[in-house]
Amino acid sequence: MLRRALVIAFLCAAPGGLTACGGDDDGSLSGSDFASEPRDPAKNVPADQIGKVNVIPAGSDWYVGENNFVFGLTNIKDEPQGGARAIATFYDLRDPANAKPVFTAEAVQSAPGVGKQVQHTHSGGEIHLHGGQDENRVGYYATTNFTYAGQWGIAVEAELKDGTKGVDSIGFTVYAKPNMAATGQPAPKSDNLTKYDVKEIGEIDSGSPPNDMHEVKIKDAIAAGRPLVVVFSTPAFCTSRFCGPVNEEVEVLRERYKDRVDFVHIEIWRDFNKQLMNPTVKEWLLWPDGSLREPIVYLVDKKGVIYDRWEGPVAANIMEESVKAVAGGATR
Repeated sequence: MLRRALVIAFLCAAPGGLTACGGDDDGSLSGSDFASEPRDPAKNVPADQIGKVNVIPAGSDWYVGENNFVFGLTNIKDEPQGGARAIATFYDLRDPANAKPVFTAEAVQSAPGVGKQVQHTHSGGEIHLHGGQDENRVGYYATTNFTYAGQWGIAVEAELKDGTKGVDSIGFTVYAKPNMAATGQPAPKSDNLTKYDVKEIGEIDSGSPPNDMHEVKIKDAIAAGRPLVVVFSTPAFCTSRFCGPVNEEVEVLRERYKDRVDFVHIEIWRDFNKQLMNPTVKEWLLWPDGSLREPIVYLVDKKGVIYDRWEGPVAANIMEESVKAVAGGATR
C-alpha cells in the first residue's frame, strides 16, 4: 500500500477521473515486486542493501519497441532522492518464478527546475524566475527496447548522494502498442489555439506568467516542414508541480533552437472548472479508456513524424540530443 501511495503522489492525478503527470492507478503497476529479495541471477545482492531504496515508475505508456523509461527514487524514509547513481536492469517476467535479466542501462538524472535561479523576461515584458526547485524532485531516464507485451520488471541498484547503497525492484506492464501518440507515428495536424486566436493569453496558458510558446499552430509547422516541440502541461492544476518546471526546461531549449525548431505549449483544459478538455489534447494524449497523462513532451521532425517522446519530469539534458538532431534535419 505504501509503494502504491508513493507512485500516485509522484505522478499526479487530475480531477474528474482523468489522470495527469505521467501515470495512473490503472493496473500498469499490478503485480507486487517481482522478487521478494531483488537478485540478479549472476550475483547475490548483499542483504544490507535490501530495503534501503524504493524505485517508483514515473511513466505509464510503455509499449513494444523503444521507450524513454523514467522512474524516481526514495530512501528508507520514503523521501525523494536526487543526485543518485542508478543502474537499471530490466527483466522478462513471462515466467514469474524465473525472472530473466534482458538488458541493463545506467539511468540519467533529469531535474526539471533544479539549480540556480535565473531571471527570464517573456515577450510581454513579464519577469519569471526559472530554477530553484527542490534538488530531490527528480526522475531518472533510461532508453529501453521492449520486445514483447506483458509483464516486465525493473531492478535498480542505486547509490544515493549520502553514500547509501540499495536495490529495489517492481513489476510493470508493457503494451502491444502505444495508448497515445508515440514515436514513429505521424503527428496529429492539430489546429491548436494560439495567442492570435484569443483575447487573453490566460485562456490558453495557466502559467504565471504565461510562456512564449503560443505563436504557432501545429498543423502549420508540419505543413511548412518545420520541426517542432510540443509540451502538454497544465502548470496551475498539476498537483505534482512538475508541469511548470518541465515547461521551463522546454523554454531553455527554445532559446537555443527557436531559429530552426518551433515550440508549442498546449494546456490540458480549455475550461478547468467545467472539465472541458482541450481538443488538441484529445488528439494526442487520450487513452482508449478515456484517461490521460501529463506532463508529456513530443518532438516532431520536419516530415511531421514523432521523433521522440518523454513522459514525466523531463529536463533539457534529456531532450537536447534529440532536439539538436531534428534541428539539423534528422528524421525517423
